[in-house]
Amino acid sequence: MKKSAKAELRAKSLDDLKAMMTEARVGLMQSRFAKAVEGKAISIKNRDQRRQVARLETMIAEKQAAQAGAK
Repeated sequence: MKKSAKAELRAKSLDDLKAMMTEARVGLMQSRFAKAVEGKAISIKNRDQRRQVARLETMIAEKQAAQAGAK
């Protein structure tokens, strides 16, 4: 992921990040079902989705820690 894309994610609010993470998790779950039912293996897409979820979780944790420190 490019630095500019990470900066865009960091600029988003906590609620926006949580919504994006929910969407990413749903997409990952759907691809898991497709793999199990239809036998379709989209490994590169799955890897990218897992990394995106991890990236979003990290940024959410950073924002929550910053908010807790500010209180």
